[in-house]
Amino acid sequence: MNILFLSTENPYPPDGGHHLRTFNVLKILASRHKIYFVGFAQDKNEFKYIPEIKKFCETVDIYKVSETGYNKAFFMLTCKNVFSKQPLIAQRYFIPEARKRIEQILVGDSIDLVHMDMLALGLYKPILKGIPVILTNHNVESLRIYRWMEVEKKLFIKSFLFYQYLKLKDFEKRICPKFDQCIVVSGHDKTYLRNLCGKDNFVVIPNGVDIEYFKPESVEVRRNHLVWVGGMTGPYNSDAVDFFIEKIWPVIKYEVREATIDFVGGGPTQKLRNKALADENVKVLGFVSDIRPIVQRASVFVAPIRIGSGTKIKVLNAMAQAKPVVATTNAAEGIDVTQEKNILIADDPGEFAEKIVYLLNHEQIAKEIGTRARELIENKYSWDVISEDIHRTYENYKK
Repeated sequence: MNILFLSTENPYPPDGGHHLRTFNVLKILASRHKIYFVGFAQDKNEFKYIPEIKKFCETVDIYKVSETGYNKAFFMLTCKNVFSKQPLIAQRYFIPEARKRIEQILVGDSIDLVHMDMLALGLYKPILKGIPVILTNHNVESLRIYRWMEVEKKLFIKSFLFYQYLKLKDFEKRICPKFDQCIVVSGHDKTYLRNLCGKDNFVVIPNGVDIEYFKPESVEVRRNHLVWVGGMTGPYNSDAVDFFIEKIWPVIKYEVREATIDFVGGGPTQKLRNKALADENVKVLGFVSDIRPIVQRASVFVAPIRIGSGTKIKVLNAMAQAKPVVATTNAAEGIDVTQEKNILIADDPGEFAEKIVYLLNHEQIAKEIGTRARELIENKYSWDVISEDIHRTYENYKK
């Protein structure tokens, strides 16, 4: 088939959860079909990776969108959005140049199917007339914003998030039923969206792991050593890190004075930087191109994520390396885990800390939990296993 692949980002390099799923789905589809890629980028530096995407595609077109954060372009877009019924994320990606290019591809390249990667591209749906369209939801956007709003302390931002939540929820309800198929990453997301939309056009295809890349290695594990992985510029990971530093780390240090932790990922928060200056047992490593050796040496992988939606690929990757994971309910959401069998889950900061301390004091139990975590990934979350579900879903629309 000829597939038009619409993506909110250039997924190369595949160095984060969003990129990892998009890149792997792109590779899987390209193994059997011709791909015409149209994507977007916040940073012009991302354009240098176009040749990497071209390895899998017939054509590649990427368009610049306004960068999120404190800048003039995003501020103007946000002000304009106040008077629109569309959510900000959808308005941000609706660009005339991209629309024109999509229309050209539809006319000239006999497109059989459209893959739309994420709800934010939903405003392009009306121009995809007469062609089957599959929407991939990496998470439930309205739920993700709602959870952020719940923990946000600044009243102005909290109010803005609530306004966006209402618009996103309405957008999901209106637009998801218009797609031929909507892919979600977990049964939890399917139930939520099916109930919201009143239509059962949702299918679960979970996030996956390259189990040959992320696998256990025979290295010496550092006693009483923890690791966090994830860029901290966004609100979801930054909240998790600050929550850990403020509420969880003091309890761990009281119980296990020699405990240490590495924070891997760019954009460390101010609270984390301050803590690292004051506590030599807290290390900020910044962005690391290959996280595997650092994770493998850790006694426990921590995922204290309180907000967000979808499944957390960082958790899947750590489990694939047979690491015992201590996670919040949110961090484990959508993964078919079993408490105390292949993961430990806690939301209360004191309980979260105590579960970490328990694993540090019971190394054999920690090892057994990690081994069973690896078994779960091999059986259910390997991209090799998931690829067959992807091909089956997409080839239902083969002419």
